[in-house]
Amino acid sequence: MKRPLLIAIAALVMLAGAGAVSEAVLPPLTASRTEDRLTSGGGTAAVSVDAFPAARLLLGDGDRITVRGTGLDLDLAEDPEVFERLDGFDDVEVRLDDFRAGPFEVASFELTRSGSAPYRVVSTSATTGRDLLAYGTSRLGLPGGPLLGYVSGRVPDANRPIPVELDMELESEDGRVVVVSGGGTVVGLPTGPLAQLITEAIVVRL
Repeated sequence: MKRPLLIAIAALVMLAGAGAVSEAVLPPLTASRTEDRLTSGGGTAAVSVDAFPAARLLLGDGDRITVRGTGLDLDLAEDPEVFERLDGFDDVEVRLDDFRAGPFEVASFELTRSGSAPYRVVSTSATTGRDLLAYGTSRLGLPGGPLLGYVSGRVPDANRPIPVELDMELESEDGRVVVVSGGGTVVGLPTGPLAQLITEAIVVRL
């Protein structure tokens, strides 16, 4: 067999071997790094990612990402392109329970998307007027007037839980969170910014 042909065959074998290694290594490595980001403040998380070929993950693409977690402690993070990591996946399913995101005690949070449909957020959480003020309404990007009036007018109730129920559809515009449906208010505050804050605290770590 001629030497050039041997070299070509050897190169093909090496490429096939490298491809097999990437298929076996990249998905669990990507999942593990996501779990580490989610649990850096405590709690547990289980993440799985599917992509074929697996090398797509290096470009932020994939077939599916599934996330489960509980007991997490997440700071609210400002990231203008928070959905950038998820947009490349065809299907997204994030389900977290009993965790904290900034001043919010979150009982449940679900973020799902199938194909080109909008993201859907369904969440049940609670906070208090005192916690929101301590965290800083300016930092949260929320109008302080209604909240300040609520707390100052009801000082004995400043620590009473304020329920926050979210059922909204979100879209990504160049990675940015845009509310396209869903509504309501919580203590005079629009739920859109609340949905964005809680979602950003989670998605920025995926």
